[in-house]
Amino acid sequence: MSIQERILQLCRQRNWSLYKLAHESGISETTVYGWFNKNQFTPSRSSIEDICRAFDISVSAFFNDVDLDNLTSQQVELLTLFDKVPDNKKSVVLDIVRSFAKEVE
Repeated sequence: MSIQERILQLCRQRNWSLYKLAHESGISETTVYGWFNKNQFTPSRSSIEDICRAFDISVSAFFNDVDLDNLTSQQVELLTLFDKVPDNKKSVVLDIVRSFAKEVE
């Protein structure tokens, strides 16, 4: 299952439209619809985090049904390890990763 298919699956489970997803996640409608138009842009890491917050699920739960063949081994390892981090430390890990990501932008 692709990331887009997973998003649609979660929307169907909650009877949400893409408009509702955009509203609940705080992501612009243009961005959300861009994931499903002919260009099929891939949601960014921060967008996936926003989607997970809107659906009240963890990032690892989001990726449970995503085809892991589309992820690199490092991405799979990172998700697996992140799931083992105590909840009260996850924000620290995210802050560290965000700071590294800003260095390459």
